[in-house]
Amino acid sequence: MKLKTAAIFSDHMVLQQGVAVPVWGRAAPCAAVAVCLQGAGVQAETRADAAGVWRLALPAAPAGGPYTLTVASAGQTLRFTDVWLGEVWLAGGQSNMELPLAGSRDGQAALAACADPRLHFYATPKVTTPQQAEAAPSGWQPVRPDTAAELSAVAYYAARELAAALDVHVGILQCFWGGTYAHCWLPRAELATFPQGRARLAWYDARAGEKTDTQFDAECAAYQAEVDAWNARIAARRAADPDVPWAVLNRECGLYPWPPPAGRTGYQRPGNLYESMLRRVCPYAVRGFWYYQGEQDEEWPQDYQTMLTHLVRRWRADWGAGNLPFLLVQLPMYATGAGENAWPTLRAAQAAVADAEPNAGLAVLADLGEEDNIHPVDKAPVGHRLALLAQEKVYGLPVVGTAPRLTGALRTGDSVLLRFAHTGGGLRLQGAGRGFALAGADGVFAPAQARVTAPDTLLLQSDAVAQPAAVRYAWYNFGPAELYGGTGLAAAPFCVALPAR
Repeated sequence: MKLKTAAIFSDHMVLQQGVAVPVWGRAAPCAAVAVCLQGAGVQAETRADAAGVWRLALPAAPAGGPYTLTVASAGQTLRFTDVWLGEVWLAGGQSNMELPLAGSRDGQAALAACADPRLHFYATPKVTTPQQAEAAPSGWQPVRPDTAAELSAVAYYAARELAAALDVHVGILQCFWGGTYAHCWLPRAELATFPQGRARLAWYDARAGEKTDTQFDAECAAYQAEVDAWNARIAARRAADPDVPWAVLNRECGLYPWPPPAGRTGYQRPGNLYESMLRRVCPYAVRGFWYYQGEQDEEWPQDYQTMLTHLVRRWRADWGAGNLPFLLVQLPMYATGAGENAWPTLRAAQAAVADAEPNAGLAVLADLGEEDNIHPVDKAPVGHRLALLAQEKVYGLPVVGTAPRLTGALRTGDSVLLRFAHTGGGLRLQGAGRGFALAGADGVFAPAQARVTAPDTLLLQSDAVAQPAAVRYAWYNFGPAELYGGTGLAAAPFCVALPAR
């Protein structure tokens, strides 16, 4: 049998420093396998099982390189060059994590200047079955203008900042697919264990019906032709006017064709991408996860906290390395048509999971987004906030990476006193300080005026609400968010009932 490693091992890869590094693959049945990271002074040996499957762990080693990784068994040797020990982050989620560097704001200029010898990336092939995954080629690449056009813009900006702050090589492990639900990234067996998961299984199976794979493939071909025609209309309109807004594009070119067909091998089918993509790269040693997803789950925002909790715990369990850092990107502003509380509910779910799960964090984007574009192109601030969050929570650097968060609300007469943590030297209001609202016992919210009374407190008052019973901030799909910490991080949205007197 030919000696092989898992597809994720290749030239130019980054291995996680400071932890045991799993290496795995196939060899002749029961054959001895030796792996050595030449130059780093680490090696390990094992023996393949009766089916030829083997796995071992290289001892932990500090950052450095370039090294050569050799894998030897039964007279065969594999060699991987330009291998580094550094920091590895898995970038997961859907289209806003996937949005490429070349397609982001000032993307062509950023691409032309992106060469950085400390940055590397691996793009997990976008396939929907383990059989496709086995055949799909892939490999690590250095970040250069000729390689990075399709690199995640968010991950690029975050990794670039980390590499500079830590002075190490940083590897980006991309594992995402636009238009995916959280249920795509969980195993079907686990989805069947809780009500929200079972509902997703039933929903998709009903959509797929009894169609054969051949019928599904035909539907997919017709759908792709429709998408290609839409893309051609968009490209032509943009060629005539590069600054044309999305509202005009949608009106003149039509909305993006949606939803895609459903079938056994569909990418939205619960569990498919977990098996065909995530399991392909697990348990490659990583420092943690950057996860930007939730837009597609706007159909069931009330289920998202449960779904996301299962996802965080499942991924951590699969990696088997304790509570690996899990840094979530909170959804920005967007005027969705899914319902007036759809995105506020999703943002609240993301915040709740970040608060409840150990070693988790939240990059807040309340002041970002585009009203008529679900894919805002300004990704540099998103990557910057993820990098700050990682520097503070994971690497212990003296920076403020956590956004201001409400910790208490107290009624004082006809006013409400709000207290915050993580204020970065003091709260500040931008412009008119819009985004705050108070409600009485009737639950009807009215705009409120805010005033900073101390570095960590705000006082709210509304002439329309004499006896406040609830308070909220930036609680809408799209609207202003003008509260910041002293270091410029936007405060997280919230909606809370006030304690009864």
